[in-house]
Amino acid sequence: MAVRVLVAACLMIGALAPRGAGAQDRKIDELMAKTADYVAQFVHQFSNVVAEETLVQETTVPRRKRTIRSDYLLVRFPNDNEWQSFRDPSEVDGKPLRDKQDRITKLFLDPPADALRRVRELQREGARHNLLDIGSINNPLLVMGFLQDGYRPRFRFNMAGLDKKLGPNVRTVQFQEFKIPTLIKGNGNQDIPSRGLVSIEEDTGRVVKTELKIGQGAGAITVTTLYKFDEELGINVPVEMRDWYPDGTGEIRGVATYGRFRRFQVATQEEVKPR
Repeated sequence: MAVRVLVAACLMIGALAPRGAGAQDRKIDELMAKTADYVAQFVHQFSNVVAEETLVQETTVPRRKRTIRSDYLLVRFPNDNEWQSFRDPSEVDGKPLRDKQDRITKLFLDPPADALRRVRELQREGARHNLLDIGSINNPLLVMGFLQDGYRPRFRFNMAGLDKKLGPNVRTVQFQEFKIPTLIKGNGNQDIPSRGLVSIEEDTGRVVKTELKIGQGAGAITVTTLYKFDEELGINVPVEMRDWYPDGTGEIRGVATYGRFRRFQVATQEEVKPR
């Protein structure tokens, strides 16, 4: 790809600093504050939940196709204030990966410093199987991180119309990053402001859909995530992510679907069980 994007944002516990009064009108302030409360609940409920991800990628020049099956996980380790999301590939184009030996389970048993190092290794390993070098931008939860109180002051939010295709009271909100340095970087540590759309249930603050755009004009990288309510977890979970990366000669498209959500919990110091 002409531009390789590196993600600097993480999902965090709690707030860093409240947004200044008067930055937006009262209605958008109230809606985004309600959404931040929901995102905090989402992070708490979705942490240590493993989902099965099936990602199908296609490139146009040269024409290629790849299917990657992975476990997708949002995890926080003791004494660490940030959650780390990553995918642990288990199969590429129908062929099992020979080096996969319960790597997620072992993470829960590692000392926190070693576990964090292993997570970063797994993040790089997951990106290695992409058809082209797109970095780690294909993260279905990235915009959810932007909506937290700690990151929200970096963005301007503007109310748009209702999207009744997603629900009777789902409001579309436009967002635009305006602070430097930006949360997402390109090659050479170049600042790349993020922008896009968030679809939010006005009465609950639940996020129904996110659309992230990186870059300008019609050639912007686009990552869209669709969420649906999960009765057991009590939150909207990602069910589909579509990402698109244009290039001077072609493009890469991805469609990821998510299912079989299950929570991991530490039963003893030596055993981790899915619940």
